[in-house]
Parts: sequence; C-alpha cells; structure tokens
Amino acid sequence: MNKTQLPSFRNLYAFGKKLPIDLSLSENPLGCSPKVSRVLEQLTQADFFDYPDPDCNQLKKAIAKRFQIKVECIFVANGSEAIIKLLPQVLLKPGDKVIIPKLTFPMFDVASKMSRGKVISSEMTPNFDIDLDDVKSKIDKNTKLIFLCNPNNPTGRVISKKKIVDFVQSTKAIVVVDEANIEFGGKTVIREVNRLKNLIVLRTFSKAFGLAGFRIGFCVASKEIIQLLEQASQPFPVSTIAEKVALMAFKDTKFIKKTREFMNGERNFLSRELEKRSFKVIKSQANNLLVKVSSPSSKFIDKLNEKGVSVVNGSFFNLEKASFIRVSPRLRKTNKKFIEVIDKILAK
Repeated sequence: MNKTQLPSFRNLYAFGKKLPIDLSLSENPLGCSPKVSRVLEQLTQADFFDYPDPDCNQLKKAIAKRFQIKVECIFVANGSEAIIKLLPQVLLKPGDKVIIPKLTFPMFDVASKMSRGKVISSEMTPNFDIDLDDVKSKIDKNTKLIFLCNPNNPTGRVISKKKIVDFVQSTKAIVVVDEANIEFGGKTVIREVNRLKNLIVLRTFSKAFGLAGFRIGFCVASKEIIQLLEQASQPFPVSTIAEKVALMAFKDTKFIKKTREFMNGERNFLSRELEKRSFKVIKSQANNLLVKVSSPSSKFIDKLNEKGVSVVNGSFFNLEKASFIRVSPRLRKTNKKFIEVIDKILAK
C-alpha cells in the first residue's frame, strides 16, 4: 500500500450517512434494557468528577462469573474496535502474516495493515461460509494471527463451536474469534480460553445489548495476552457510566432473549419478502442480511438513497465484482417501508 493509500478506520462503512429509513448499521432496534434507565437516574456527581476504575472490576467479575473464567483473563475497552486495533499492535512484528477471510468485518484488515502485518486473504466457500480448510492451507511459520468472525459480518453465517475449537487446536497461531453478534446466533467459545492459550474471543455491548453510544466491549484471552493489552491500553479506557450501564445490561438476560426472538422474526420477514421479489438473500443467523441486487450496488444504493433509504454497500466487504448490499433488520414498520421502496424501484 503506497503512502497515498494508508489504511484508515475513517474509510469504514460505519461513517456512512443515515437516512430516514435506515437499515445500515446493526444497532438493536429495540434499544437497550429498560433497566439501564434506572442506572442513569441514580448517577451522582462522583460518577462525573471521579476517575473511573481503570480495570472495570465490577463488570469483569460479572463476566467471569457467567462464563466461569478468571478475572485476569478479561480485558475491557472502549468498544471491541479498540481491542481489534490493539491486538495487532501488541502481537505482531513487521512482516508477520495475518490470515483474514475475504468476506468479513473490514476492520481486521485495516488494523493489521496499520501494524505493518502482511495480510493473507482466505477464500469463502460457494455458500459464503468461512472456509477453515482454506485458512489452514495458508498457515505457515510466519503466520501470527488469524481473524474469524462468528456469526460472520456481513453474511450472518455461523461456524459451529466444534469446528472453531478443532481449528484453534490445529494451529500455533493466535486465533481471534469476534463474537460481536453471538447473541443472535451460534454458540460462544469463550469458556474454551481456559484451555486454549492461542484463543482470543471478542465481545461488544453495541449490538444485542443496545449500548453502541457508550462504547464498551471486552475480550477474553490468556493472562499473558491480557497483560500485553493492558500495558498498551490508555490508563482509563472506559467511563464509570459506561461500566455501570454495561453491568446492568449484561445482567438483563430476559432482554437479550427478547432481542434474539425479535431479530429472528424480522430477519425472516425481510428475507421472505426480498426473495418473493427475486432477490438472492444469503441465509443468515444474525442481525444482518447480505442481499444480491440485479444492478451494480452503487447504482442500486443511489436509487435507495433518493427515496430516503440507507444500507451498506457490499463494496466495503471486498464484493466489488458482484452486486451486494447489506441490510440490517429494523422494527417491522421500518422494514415494511423498505420493502415499499424496493417495490417502487422495481416498478420503474
């Protein structure tokens, strides 16, 4: 990459413009746990003028208890993106290889290149699954990091827990499993960190928990890796308020169950309606739908934008040759408006 094309997080789809009918970023359409409001009502002045706990000990204890892992194996940060940026910084030397599936969260690629890692792309299967056999075939002595997203973004495809565990055991490279959307589908491998020292699991409070505005996430890994992250992190990565609301949201398992059931219904609704209109929709188990459109994605998105609809262009995910858009289901009212706009475009 030449000097005029330096990797930048500012180029990610997250900075796109939101329009009145917004199906772009995968926030929780139900908002967050109603119990979060109680936390905000009980805030005192000390929550504003005192420095926060640099280690987020209360939240760590709750996470450790639920997943039966050690507190010292948890790192909390200003969103899981902050951890994605830190991992290559602390684990890579210039020229170390990083294997990343071709169709996945683009921040893995940007963060690795920022730390002068050599990114090796792995091809997807014909069904748009992450091809673990292809990833294995690309591992060599210089492979340091491997990024897997489960469920994958933007496809919503899930890798089974057994396949991930078997894969991690098959290599000495460090495997990062991003479970940002795990509350919507798939089974977590967090507890496997107790026995797999080359496994790192990422989690966020931005998606199912509905706390994107508070910027808080965490990872679970070996004590040695956590220590490296702590050494490289800023002194107070998470605000007192963010920790308090995350702790309350984490405890409200009923809200997460409600969110999962809601997303299943709206994802199925949108998939069914789009397929009725002859769109190809990649079968998803998460909170995103990858949809193939008949015209170049940029032109199709221009038509959507003209009618007040925002989605994500598939070109952000290395899908330049095929025409795809990523749609994040919203409330039924919004989803119906989106379908109505699609009908108007097709009518022309």
